[in-house]
Amino acid sequence: MEGRIEVTDLTLSYRWKQFEKIIFKNLNLSIDTGAFLTVIGRNGSGKSSLIKLILGLIEPEKGSVKINGKSVKPGYPDGVRQGHIAYLSQQIEELFYADTVREELSYGQSFQVNEYQEILENLELADLLERSIETLSGGERQALALAQFMSQPAPILLLDEPSSYLDRHRSIILRQYLDGMHACGKTILHITQYPSELSWGTHVLDLDTSSPSVATV
Repeated sequence: MEGRIEVTDLTLSYRWKQFEKIIFKNLNLSIDTGAFLTVIGRNGSGKSSLIKLILGLIEPEKGSVKINGKSVKPGYPDGVRQGHIAYLSQQIEELFYADTVREELSYGQSFQVNEYQEILENLELADLLERSIETLSGGERQALALAQFMSQPAPILLLDEPSSYLDRHRSIILRQYLDGMHACGKTILHITQYPSELSWGTHVLDLDTSSPSVATV
């Protein structure tokens, strides 16, 4: 199973008029296949930017990102399109295209409802299939996004604050799922704002305290 991520001399900053903020400067990060990295940091520390750089959603000012030795090109995430990466965004309001839960789960034929009954029951979605997505609570929408994410067989899992809207029960289901995927040898990059989730991964990167030089996990 391939799942190595390499970030080399990465520099990223945001500018607005006379204001400039350096997010990363000469960041080097190597994540080996099968690693489970949890990333934490205050708002604005670059947590989401790191995932977007790895996906190719944003372009660095300097440096490169490689997945399994191949350079990531800016634009639509090739890794997601080709099935190498599963990505769970924190922007859940941007994730859905259909009217009902059932239609959304079947969108693109990537999720066959009958095949994932256990996932739906565990996430308490089985009784919500005919519900309009507009009527779902924030937690139910997060659970729906998580169900879609859990159905993907990609070897690299990128999660950006996946438990923000989840209740305790669904957070436990998420943790158990990630533990299982890690045991299967998948590479996991888990972004969180909660110190209680630092124990989830086998390695922790704190963007508030870590020197932006070299990290290997």
